[in-house]
Amino acid sequence: MKKTSTILDYSQHAKIVCKNQRRTIVREPFYNPKQIYFAKVKGNAIIPTRQSENAGYDFYATFDEEYILVEPYKTKLIPTGIAWASSEEYYLQIEERSSTGTKGIKRSCGVIDSGYRGEIKIAIFNANDVPLVFSEYSEEDIRRKHPELGEMLFYSTSKAIAQGIVHRVEDVQPREISLEALLLIPSKRGDGGWGSSGK
Repeated sequence: MKKTSTILDYSQHAKIVCKNQRRTIVREPFYNPKQIYFAKVKGNAIIPTRQSENAGYDFYATFDEEYILVEPYKTKLIPTGIAWASSEEYYLQIEERSSTGTKGIKRSCGVIDSGYRGEIKIAIFNANDVPLVFSEYSEEDIRRKHPELGEMLFYSTSKAIAQGIVHRVEDVQPREISLEALLLIPSKRGDGGWGSSGK
């Protein structure tokens, strides 16, 4: 009876299959715990990139509709067409860009855990008193084809809508103690809340 054994060797990024004393190397997708990975969920998505002196990876809106509209003071999930993976050492924090935050295009929430493999969608809050419109078409085209939209804040999908910053997850161990014991741990602030620092 033939014996078959498989050894996964991630350091060589290959699977070594031993059959009848012969070694066959089969190339497979590899995983490096010190890297992060991006993949396109939609073919026209833009893989996030980061300039060496910047902290964040730029994320772009990617969707099939002609446009996406976010009503004033409302939040909507904007798809990016991107999925990601990393080791448990990291997580991705979605933050505003200066070019969006100054326009009232706010990021509402944004922790992407390492184990999430679905499409990343950015929760965008429109802090303006007019609708916010995302589209790959020009503002002139959208206004000409959809005059019913009226006054709006237009944002082209050719520009990044948010940035993702990779953070390390610290491996700390929680321990439950009594409130009395916790209050014995030295603290200058104690239970002082907002404004208690006097700054």
